[in-house]
Amino acid sequence: MTNGEEFRVYMKAANRTSDSNAGRHLTEAEVIAFCRDEMSAAEHDAAEAHLVSCEQCIALFRNARDFLEPGGDDKQEITAAETDEAWGSLWQRVQSDGAVVPVDFQRARNKRKLSPVTLALAASLLISFAALAWVTWRLLSERESRRQSQEIAMQLENRQRELEQRLSQVEQQGSEQLKQERDQRLAAEAERDRLQERLSRQGSQDIPIYTAILSSIRGAEDDVRLRFPGATKAATLKLLISKPYEFPEYAVEIVDESGKIVSRASGLRPTGDDGALSFRVNRLNAGKYRLRLFGGKEKKQLGEYGVLVF
Repeated sequence: MTNGEEFRVYMKAANRTSDSNAGRHLTEAEVIAFCRDEMSAAEHDAAEAHLVSCEQCIALFRNARDFLEPGGDDKQEITAAETDEAWGSLWQRVQSDGAVVPVDFQRARNKRKLSPVTLALAASLLISFAALAWVTWRLLSERESRRQSQEIAMQLENRQRELEQRLSQVEQQGSEQLKQERDQRLAAEAERDRLQERLSRQGSQDIPIYTAILSSIRGAEDDVRLRFPGATKAATLKLLISKPYEFPEYAVEIVDESGKIVSRASGLRPTGDDGALSFRVNRLNAGKYRLRLFGGKEKKQLGEYGVLVF
């Protein structure tokens, strides 16, 4: 019997044992064809997939590869006598046992135990992975917190900038409003002075002007004298008082002997260096009258003086 025939007998015996243990396995022809790359692409892929998951067929594949694979350059060539001796020893084992006893890989794998060093290394790896995960989570949390803080800071900065702009606008508007009011007040005062000057010029030409001193140094019997010459319809009366700027404005009333008000002027303000109160008095009939002087908007009466019209 040649070596090839003896190898086929060995493969058949191995296939019989594998079929009885784990269903359909690769035949000797399939294993030899797989080793020699004589299969189609689909058959080669199927055999390769089976060898990955079947420990018995992979053991047969390794034995077949050892028989069929040529030796390398660095290996010593096996002589024919050595080959016949090896096949004779293998054939005696096959004939004596009746079948090739497969190796119980599952039982051998189950009997393997992990050493304490391996368990310690595995535990340290688990601890390292847990620590790494915790550090990663902390870094991500800190990054997210820092990002949120930066966003809040930017929002606060934008809000502060908006408030500063609004405050600047309000201040500018307030300044413009104050300037406008000041300009209006100055324009009103200028218009008042212009009208008073115009009135003074008209009075100096057409209307007589009379000046009276109203103070404590005047005698009780001294009266304010007014005269309307000819067809004069009015006269200007200038009153000089001791404290002209005590009140911002003054009011004057002229009443007849029966107490009836015949002339009235309000809103009088001191003008000029002497602080005179000037107002217009329409023509009055000759006779005696009383002049009442009031100070402030509440019209506090400051005194009552006699007026003689002739």
